[in-house]
Amino acid sequence: MLNTPQQPRVRWKPGTFCSIPTWTETPQIPIIESLCRRHLYPDTPLPVSLTITFLADGAFNKLYTVSASTDSSDSPELKVYVFRVSLPVEPFYKTTSEVATLAYIRRYTTIPVPEVIAHSATAENELGLEWILMEKVHGVSLSEVWPRMAISAKEEITEQVASCVLQMRALCRFDAIGSLYCRGALEEKEGVDVLDAKHDAYVIGPLVTTFFFVGGRRLKVQRNRGPYLNDHDYMLALTQVELEDMKLLQESTEDTADYDKYLTEDVPDIVRATHKLQDLLPSIFCRPLTPLGASPDPPKGEFVLCHHDLSLSNVIVDPATYKVTGIVDWECVGIIPTCGDTYPQFLGGPEADEEPEPLADGETDEFLLEMKVFDDVVGQCGDSGMQELKREFREQLDMLGFSVRFVERWLKAHPDDGRLLAPN
Repeated sequence: MLNTPQQPRVRWKPGTFCSIPTWTETPQIPIIESLCRRHLYPDTPLPVSLTITFLADGAFNKLYTVSASTDSSDSPELKVYVFRVSLPVEPFYKTTSEVATLAYIRRYTTIPVPEVIAHSATAENELGLEWILMEKVHGVSLSEVWPRMAISAKEEITEQVASCVLQMRALCRFDAIGSLYCRGALEEKEGVDVLDAKHDAYVIGPLVTTFFFVGGRRLKVQRNRGPYLNDHDYMLALTQVELEDMKLLQESTEDTADYDKYLTEDVPDIVRATHKLQDLLPSIFCRPLTPLGASPDPPKGEFVLCHHDLSLSNVIVDPATYKVTGIVDWECVGIIPTCGDTYPQFLGGPEADEEPEPLADGETDEFLLEMKVFDDVVGQCGDSGMQELKREFREQLDMLGFSVRFVERWLKAHPDDGRLLAPN
């Protein structure tokens, strides 16, 4: 069981649905330049010109473009990198796991991902924040070209992304739920469990997921972050974090950062719904049965490394050829049950405030066409009724803080006596 001490340089402020992390100060460009120069050109005899420009904001990060050119009249060279600075929302583990995951993907698949040049998984450096320096993938985000692409081109892109997902499902399967780490990275961490991965250079350690730190309060409670040998224990850990979060909220007062006046009103209902979800756990997620006194055999390749945020922004393509040149944003990517590995986010269609107009006769929803292309490469995501039920259960945990009434309606349709559980 682990919790995380309050971190400097991050402030949690009220958001629409929960508290969101904000920067207490902006990273200093001169320090970023110094770090880049040190790691990119430690021994070069030629003068190197570095230009650091702001690139983008992420939920927990600031990204900067690093343009490096050597002053050589014979063969002037320009290289471009990305320097990403992270808020300490899950100190050490988020950065360390992402670096290991990128290395694993580069080594054991042909999925195009950026190469990490250097990183710091601690805030004990001159910048005062964790950071990653990586190569910049050539191309533009799919979001820039998707709206004007022909359906045939979108189908080609979908097929390429599906091939990447297929590789992960085939080559990145493991016997436990958690996040990847390079072997030795967790040796100095007390009370942290690790399990062997398929390859000697890697281990499976605590799961890095936004569920464990969303809103900020959850960083302060005891969290069983794994690794887990079965999906029952994984789901139980998530429900326990929800209950601990609600307990901390109940104990908070209006003058504390943990207080949320809107969510406080729903705490009793959220706690009651969470307990009902726990009662339902054994009917949906069965723990392996073993003879008395025997150790359970771990499942074989039951869990898969899954990029949960394959959005238009995180797929990089060549704007001229529409070839996928990179998949980015691998933070909080973990090894999860296969029921959670479904369609890429960009195949869900754009967000809309109102229900779209019905299709006219003869028209076809382009996203359904693209899903079929995805299915043709990977296989259908619908799978069994029990897999679908497990997926729904996990979704209820995300809905508790947004609409506990939605969860209550789902629970009424799924009693814990085994009736109505697995749809046909």
